[in-house]
Amino acid sequence: MKKRSFRKIWMVAMSVLLIFMATGCGKNNEKEEKKVTTSSGEELPVLRVAIMPFVTSLPTEYIVENNLDEKAGFKIETIMFSTGAPMNEALAADEWDVGAMGAAAVTGVANYDMMIIGEVLESTDGLAVFTKPDSKMAKVKGTNPSFPSVLGDADSVKGTTISLPVGTAQHFTTLKWLEKIGLEGTDVNIVNMETAQAYQALQAGEADATALNVPTFFEAEKDGMVQVGNLADLGTRYVDMVVANRKAVEKKEELLQKYISVLFEANAALEADKEAAAELMHQWLTDVGAETSLENCKSDLERVFFISKEDMGERTIGTFAKELGEFYVDQGQLEPDVIDKLDNNVIDKFTK
Repeated sequence: MKKRSFRKIWMVAMSVLLIFMATGCGKNNEKEEKKVTTSSGEELPVLRVAIMPFVTSLPTEYIVENNLDEKAGFKIETIMFSTGAPMNEALAADEWDVGAMGAAAVTGVANYDMMIIGEVLESTDGLAVFTKPDSKMAKVKGTNPSFPSVLGDADSVKGTTISLPVGTAQHFTTLKWLEKIGLEGTDVNIVNMETAQAYQALQAGEADATALNVPTFFEAEKDGMVQVGNLADLGTRYVDMVVANRKAVEKKEELLQKYISVLFEANAALEADKEAAAELMHQWLTDVGAETSLENCKSDLERVFFISKEDMGERTIGTFAKELGEFYVDQGQLEPDVIDKLDNNVIDKFTK
């Protein structure tokens, strides 16, 4: 009896201990606000900013390079991603607080509860579907009189293979082009590849067409590839948006407001001096290992307009995202409920 009683007491005690340990570990595992100490000895809260090696993230590089974050009372910690798709996936793991992206923001809202809280820039060129000069689609003109620059038709394009990174601006551009010639995404074979590999597939004859953004866009032009559809000619102005982790919106509101403020400051400076912006962009991309040239950076900057706080007063956040969402729904790429999600996840309180 005594042994049984002792064993029973021991089991109860162990259970209580395990519960206590689990509770304690749970508290310890809760992420506390990260802080860093600057060279001046000041302790500042950290904001995790997701970036990509494109002009989209140049304003963040400007902020860091000019210490605008520290002057505003916080410190940026950048996390690099190759495209918007892996950046979206990392959001599910709570790896970043805020960032910027284009078309991938819609899938981020749809699948990862991403928030859209601002706009970075608007593009007027630099996104297109390319093919080889001797391809059938390159020789078909005038299919859609409303869009005279569009090449190709249903007969020359249906069943072809198009290489591109799925869920990105290139994907959206391709679907827009297909729409203008009377086709849908299901009428072609879309192969998911990173941009550089996608272009190599076209060059090697493994793809009939490819959708490119800069700087590969410029390479294709120099190589004599033919544009069958350029987004700027398809009735859409492409916008890169400021996106955020819902947790950051709820728990780091002050930091996000400071980030948006210095982002607008950076945008104004970059727009005012494109020569200096090109030099900064070239140095930054070289430092992170991206293949580029000063000439490409200048060309890239010529096709974009950085949005300032004053500009935002005349714009409505989420207009482009909603256009994207509706288009993807019509194409069967996303479920209809994404429209409601966009209504709920687009907020303008940080840009007012």
